[in-house]
Amino acid sequence: MHQPNHTVHFTPVKSYQPFHSQFDPCPPIGYKFYRTPPNLYMNFQPPNLEQFPPHEALMKGTLWKPLYDFYENPYKERKT
Repeated sequence: MHQPNHTVHFTPVKSYQPFHSQFDPCPPIGYKFYRTPPNLYMNFQPPNLEQFPPHEALMKGTLWKPLYDFYENPYKERKT
C-alpha cells in the first residue's frame, strides 16, 4: 500500500490577497505579506539553546538564537 508523503515546510513569510469588490472605489491592493515567528514551529523550547551575548540580545529582541528572525520589509524596493 502506498503511503502519502506528508512533509511540512516552514515558511516565515506568508501572503494573501485581500478581497476587492467591484464596487470598491480604490484600486486593488494586490498581495499583503506577513511573517510568522520561529517559535510557532517549535513544539517546546529545548534545554541549552544557544544564546546571544546580553548586549546583542537586547539589539535582536531575543536571548535565544533559534528564536531570532530577521525582518525584511517585503514592500521596500531592493537595491541591487
